[in-house]
Amino acid sequence: MNFSLTDVVQRSLVNKDDVKPLLKYLKLDEGVLDYSAGEERQTSESIARTIRKLGSNDFATLFRVGKGVRYSEVVFDVGKKLKANVLERNSVEKNESIILLKMFEDALERMTDEEKRAIFRSIGLNERNIPAGPITTAFLQGFLSQYGGFYIYQISVIVANMVSKALLGAGLSFATNAAITRTVGTLLGPIGWIATGLWLAIDLAGPAYRKTVPAVIHIALLRSILVNKITIGVVGDGSSGKDSLVKAVFGLDTDINPIAGSTETALSYFLNEKGNAVLVNYPGFNDYRSHVNKYTDDLLHHTDVFVMVVDINRGISKVDMDILKKIETFNKPILICLNKIDLARSQADFLELEEAAKSRLKGYPMINTSFDPDTRLQNKTFGCLSVYNWIKKAIEDAEKDVDGGNFTPPPTDL
Repeated sequence: MNFSLTDVVQRSLVNKDDVKPLLKYLKLDEGVLDYSAGEERQTSESIARTIRKLGSNDFATLFRVGKGVRYSEVVFDVGKKLKANVLERNSVEKNESIILLKMFEDALERMTDEEKRAIFRSIGLNERNIPAGPITTAFLQGFLSQYGGFYIYQISVIVANMVSKALLGAGLSFATNAAITRTVGTLLGPIGWIATGLWLAIDLAGPAYRKTVPAVIHIALLRSILVNKITIGVVGDGSSGKDSLVKAVFGLDTDINPIAGSTETALSYFLNEKGNAVLVNYPGFNDYRSHVNKYTDDLLHHTDVFVMVVDINRGISKVDMDILKKIETFNKPILICLNKIDLARSQADFLELEEAAKSRLKGYPMINTSFDPDTRLQNKTFGCLSVYNWIKKAIEDAEKDVDGGNFTPPPTDL
C-alpha cells in the first residue's frame, strides 16, 4: 500500500491530534492551517511542501520553483545523518523502517537488560522468546525478519514516543498506542534522554535536521498506522441494529439505547490489547444534528471495510440508499446485513421483503441476520459467524494482518 507524503498527512488528519506533533516539529503555526471540511488536501500539501523544502538547499529550491526535493531524498538524507543503512534504491517505506530500527537499536544499546525485556514484553513478545542474556542487534534483526510488519508498527510507536518525549516534553496521545505506552511509560524518561543526546549532536550539523529528523520519524509512524491499523466501520440508519451487531458479532457491550438517532458521536472499541484493531460504530448519517454528520465525515476515510445494517422489515429506504451512496465513494468493501429477519410476520412476507431488498441492493454481498432476536419468537442470534468471516476475508484481501489484529470470532453461528 503505497501512500505519498501528502496522502499520509491527509489520511491522518482524521484525528487532528495525530498531526499536531508534526506541526510542532516543523515550527508551523497551527492557526494558519485550515482543517475544515474540503480543505484537508490543501493543508496536507502545505505540510508536505514544508518538509520537502527543509530537505533542499536554497540554490536547488530555486530550480524547483520552491517545491523542494522529493520526500524520498529527505528520508535518505535523514537516514544517512542517523548512520542508518538506508539505500537510494530503496522505497521510502523501506528506508523509513530502517531509520526506525536504527533508532530502536541505539536506544536498546543504552538500556539495562531488564529495560530491554520490558520493551519486548510491551510489544507482545512471548516471554520464552526473549533471550535470557543481553538482547543483541543480531537478535532484533532476526526477530523482525521473521515477524516483520506488525512489530515494526509497534517499534514505530515506541520510537515516535521517545522522540516526542525528548523534543516536546511528553509522549504522544495516540489512542492506537495506548496498550503499548501503558507498559513503556516508565521507560519514556530514560529513552527520551537518549533521544535528547542525539538531537544535541544533530543541532551541531545544522538546524534543519532538528525539524526533518523528527518529522520523518513521525511520518513513518503515521504511515505505519495506516498500513497496520485495522478499522471496521458499522453504518446504518437509526435503530437498524448496529449496536446489536457490535455486541453479537464482537462481544462488546455498548449499553444499547433503542432511541433512533441516540448515538451522538462515532464510538470506537478496541478489538485487541495491542490497540491496532478498532471497530467504529458510526452515528446515523441522516441525523438532524449537523455536527454529528460532520464528525462522521471526518472519520470515514480511515475505515478498511464497511458493514451496513438495514432493518429488512422497513424495506430499503431512501436513507439507506443515501448511506450506501456515501460509503461507496471510499472504494472499500461493503457488506449489507439484512437484519431482524425474525420479525417478519410470516415466511411469505420475509421472502417478499428479501426479494425486494436483493433487487434494490443488487451487486452487494448480503447476509440475513438477527443480531438481537425477539425472545418471544426465538432466543438465538443468526448470521453472526458469517458476518465475522466476511469481515476477516475482506481485511485479508486488503493485505492487512488479521492475526496481528487478533480479534476473535463469535463462538458459533447460533
